[in-house]
Amino acid sequence: MPTPSKFFSRGRVIDSGENLGRRVVLIYIVLIGLSMSLIPYSIDPFLPAFPAVGDFFGVPNGTVQASLTGVTIGVAMGQLITGPLSDAFGRRPLLLLAILGYGISAVTLFIAPNIEIFILLRFFMGFFAASADVVGRAIIRDLFRGQAMLQMLSKVFLIQSLSPILGPIIGSQLLGFGSWQLAFLCFGFFGLALGVVAWFTLVETLPVARRRSSSAAGLIRGYTSVLRDRVYVGLMIYGSLQLSALFGYLNIVPFLYQDVYGLSVEEFGLWFAFNSFGLYLGVQFGGLMARFFRAQWMLAVYSTVGTIAGLYLILSAGGNIVQAEIGFFMVVFVFGSPATAIPTLALLNHGSEAGTAASLLGSASFILASLMTGIYAVLSTTTTVDIGLLIFVFFGLSLISLLVLVRPWKIPDLRKGLEQEEAH
Repeated sequence: MPTPSKFFSRGRVIDSGENLGRRVVLIYIVLIGLSMSLIPYSIDPFLPAFPAVGDFFGVPNGTVQASLTGVTIGVAMGQLITGPLSDAFGRRPLLLLAILGYGISAVTLFIAPNIEIFILLRFFMGFFAASADVVGRAIIRDLFRGQAMLQMLSKVFLIQSLSPILGPIIGSQLLGFGSWQLAFLCFGFFGLALGVVAWFTLVETLPVARRRSSSAAGLIRGYTSVLRDRVYVGLMIYGSLQLSALFGYLNIVPFLYQDVYGLSVEEFGLWFAFNSFGLYLGVQFGGLMARFFRAQWMLAVYSTVGTIAGLYLILSAGGNIVQAEIGFFMVVFVFGSPATAIPTLALLNHGSEAGTAASLLGSASFILASLMTGIYAVLSTTTTVDIGLLIFVFFGLSLISLLVLVRPWKIPDLRKGLEQEEAH
C-alpha cells in the first residue's frame, strides 16, 4: 500500500478516493472535518459572551445580535465567492487561504477597539470559515460520488459535528476564566495551527484539465448549470429554510436562557452544548438511516418532525427550561439529520462544478438567514411562542419545497449503486 508521504508530495494531484489508502483517508477525514468546523467555531463559542460584549462596548442587545448577522453575511459571501474560485484555481490554495484567514481574523478580534471593527472582523471570520467549509465539501465530491460520498460525509461529520458541542463549552469556560476576548484568541490560534497542518498534508484534488475558466463567463456558466437542476434548486431552498429556523433559535436562546431562566454564563454553555449534542446525534442518525432507507424520503421525515417541534414550542410557551429544551433539542436534531443527504443529492450530477454547486448551496442558506435579521430582531426573547411559530413555518415550507421541486419519488435509490443514477 502506498505510504501517506507519497501522496503528500509537492505538485501531486489525486482525483479519486480509490487512490487513497486507509491512513490517507483518515488524515483527510480529520483535516476536512476540522476545516468544516470553522463555521460553528465562528458562532457557538461566542454566544455566551453576547451580554458581556454589549456591556464592554456599551451597546444594546440588538447591536450585539448584528454581529451574528455580520457572520452570516460573511458566510454567505465566502461560500458564494470561494467555491467557484476553487473550480478555477484548485482546492488546495483556496483551502489554505481560508483556514489561515480565519485564524488571523479571530486573533485580530482580540484587540478590536470598537463595535464597528468588531462586526467587520466577525464578517471576515465568517467569510473565511465558509470558504473552508465549501472547499472541503468540494474536495469530498472530487473524490467520491453517490453513496460513497454520503458515507465519507458521515465520517467527516463525526469530527465536524463535535464543534457545536465543544464550542459553547470552551467559550463559556474561557469567559468564566477571563475576558470575552480570550475565546477569540484561543480559536484564532487553533485556525493558524490547522493551517500549518494543512500546508504539509493537503493534496490537490482537482486536475487542471477539469478546472473551469476563471473568467466571469466561465463562473456564470457554472452557476447556470446548477440552477437548471430542479432537484438542486429544491434542496437549496429546503436547506435554506431550515438554516433560517436554526438561526432564529441561535438569536433567541442566549437571552431567553440567561435573562428569563436565570442561567449563568457557564450554565448556559452547558445547556447549549447539550442541544448541540442533538445536532451530533442527528447527523449520525441521518447517515445511518441512509443505509436502510432512501435518503430523499428521510428528508420528508425530518422536515415533518421539525414542523411538529415548532408547534410544540408554541403550545408549551410559559413553561420551564426543561419544556423549552425538549422543543429546541428536537429542532437541532432534525436540522442535523439531513446534513449528509442534502449535499450528496444536490452535487450528484455536478462533479465538474462541485465548488460552484457547494458554494451556492451553502451561500443561499446564509443569505436567507441574513435577510431574516429584521424578523429575528422583533422575536420575543421572553417566551418560546415567536420562535416556535418561525420554526413551524420554515420547516413546513421546507417540506413543501421537497415535495414540489425535488419530487423524491423521481430520484433513484443511491444504495443500489450508480447504474440507476446514470440511467436517470
